[in-house]
Amino acid sequence: MILLENDFISISFNKETGSICSLVDKQKKIEYIPEKLSSVPFRVELEEETKFAFQRFSYELDKEHYGYRFVWELTPELALKARVWIQDDSNEVSFQCELQNDSNKSIYTLEYPIIPNIGSITEQGEDDYLAHSFATGFLIHNPLKNFTSEWNGFRYMPYPEGFSGSTMQFFSYYGKGKGGLYFAAYDGDSYTKWLNFYKNEQGFLEATFLHSCEDIGPNKGINVNYPIVIKTLEGHNWYEAADIYKDWAVNQYWCQKGELSKTDHKCDWLLDDIGLSTFGINAGADRSEWIEKYHEHIDTKMLHILGPDWTNKIQSFGSGIPGGYKDWFPTKFNEATLNAIRANEDKFAPFEFDYLFNLFGADGIKGKRALQEIPRDPSKSIDQYRFPFVCPADPYVQDLHVRRDETLQIESNVDSIYYDISANNIMKLCMDDSHGHTKGAGKQITQAYRENYIQTKAAMSRAADGRYIPMGTEMINEVFLDVLDYYQTRAGGAPAAPLEGYNVRELLKKGEAELIPMFTYVYHEYGAVRLDGWGKIVEEIGDLFYFHVARTYLWGGLYELNYEYSPMEVIEGKENTHEEHYYPFEARGYEFSPARAEYISKFAKLRTGTGNKYLAYGKMLKPFEFHVEKVNLNWFIYNCAKDHKEYNDTGELVVDSIIHSAWQYRDSSVGLFFANVSDEVKTIQIELDLASYFANDSIKVNIVTADKKVELLTMNPTDKQVVDVQIPAKGYVMLEAN
Repeated sequence: MILLENDFISISFNKETGSICSLVDKQKKIEYIPEKLSSVPFRVELEEETKFAFQRFSYELDKEHYGYRFVWELTPELALKARVWIQDDSNEVSFQCELQNDSNKSIYTLEYPIIPNIGSITEQGEDDYLAHSFATGFLIHNPLKNFTSEWNGFRYMPYPEGFSGSTMQFFSYYGKGKGGLYFAAYDGDSYTKWLNFYKNEQGFLEATFLHSCEDIGPNKGINVNYPIVIKTLEGHNWYEAADIYKDWAVNQYWCQKGELSKTDHKCDWLLDDIGLSTFGINAGADRSEWIEKYHEHIDTKMLHILGPDWTNKIQSFGSGIPGGYKDWFPTKFNEATLNAIRANEDKFAPFEFDYLFNLFGADGIKGKRALQEIPRDPSKSIDQYRFPFVCPADPYVQDLHVRRDETLQIESNVDSIYYDISANNIMKLCMDDSHGHTKGAGKQITQAYRENYIQTKAAMSRAADGRYIPMGTEMINEVFLDVLDYYQTRAGGAPAAPLEGYNVRELLKKGEAELIPMFTYVYHEYGAVRLDGWGKIVEEIGDLFYFHVARTYLWGGLYELNYEYSPMEVIEGKENTHEEHYYPFEARGYEFSPARAEYISKFAKLRTGTGNKYLAYGKMLKPFEFHVEKVNLNWFIYNCAKDHKEYNDTGELVVDSIIHSAWQYRDSSVGLFFANVSDEVKTIQIELDLASYFANDSIKVNIVTADKKVELLTMNPTDKQVVDVQIPAKGYVMLEAN
């Protein structure tokens, strides 16, 4: 074996093949690769095959670092070179690699390093977890058990891709209270890659990093000029790895604006005034009656992302999309709906499929030339990307993106703009170099999306006499954090919600997977605002509604009422019909629930009132520990496409009866939020350990409810205090220390 070790970590490589065969936490005496099974050191994807065989392997000591240099000669014209090193005082192993290609063959991807045959950490894996940035953050319990031959886990997780892949460049696998591993790519330049963790053919877990070729062609290789890092963990929780990643991530270009509380480059009304969002209310039909009804019971200003039915040529779900510029104008917004929005001091954003193109519409020939060519056989994703996407680097597309939305601003005076199935949902690859990029592109595609967003936002602002026009998209990735203001997700409404997370849906229903606020924990104080919940104001969706509302707000988001695939609530005996909609939904007849609207109102006012500086601007902290009882809540989903298997699905979910989050505003105060989703008053006992958040020797702790603020105690933050907190049924309490 080739051994590389210090006092903290040991990694070994097979002397004949260079494959990783041992990874040991020396402090905890944990061997993460318990079985010495065969494995491959790398995989190289060529045009016609994937290669993992080689003719010769050699290695030598690295004279620059404490480590080794490896060389695999696949053919006389194709060689993989890698460096692996550790620091004397570090529990971290780093890798870099380069694939040199002097052949007439084209290279598509390189998978290296491969960390194979990882076993369970705790007994039978019962306290083992995978935390991955998929769809902004999911926690999978016992992946060795729950990854199966039918679904082997996160085999291909493209980055940056928020719907089907990785939103950040790290993941962790840990055994609670025992140990674990942190995996990360420290790439500050947005190269396309995959961050994978899955069950391999030998029945063990495998972690890999797969890198895309940015310039595909004969005699062109792949230079991975960023380090891949593996680090041992204590195994406390998923926050441990997130803290490590955050130290690096907030110093990258996507955080260049700085914290929201310290920058002027932000949308004040979105952060300060909006307490609720709606999504999919018809833009082209009169929905003023519903908007007025919401305001009767929900005391907040709202952001309405209207449906796609405002364009000149049809923009719908399955019945057509616009092509070039002439298909979009003149617009067809319903004036009664817009008047109701403005009369209530709400804001609205049109819905656009900004990168989908009707090849038989206006400028069809130009659109066809601009089509994004994504490899689909296989796609290396759970998504096949079958929509008619146009490439963001194509000059025609760049011009259309800016000109269309500048005209939209002039013609309709919109408050914001929203893009669906946009950059966050699409793999960052294009094989058609006639668009002005190299074949493959990757990083160039990401930068083109960024530039189109930046130029479009600037043009809309100019057309609005300098007013800030916030921009939102479906999903999010870290690389767009500084150019987007909000994003829509649905995972916070699961399992009573469709779309992202569908591949872990059955695990969610069994309690073997859960959504975690991973993206929020790393980036919340930098933006963007999360819209989530997939809600309706009806009794029929079940009592999990109360959990979803409270969690969305306490995790720093805005709850979203959604009307894309089903009718609005029945008001005064009236339900909107599918003939006036952009999707052929089934009638329901579910009555508007004033009680549920008033429950939303409670949290919306917390968002815009006493909790605003935390929930809109704060830095998320690790939650405090306390005993919490569980509660069974039922759910029902009918708001999704009728051909989805979750349509009309129903069930029960066991959840915490108390939702809790902790936040810090700048360095001045800490807010602890508790929401009770049960029908009974709950009392919890919590230890206030605030020493790491305050430098002064005396702080006040106030208890804040929906209708009052009372001083609870004064304490020295270095002295831990145990307090009892009573939380009303279907209500919240905030403890504020400053």
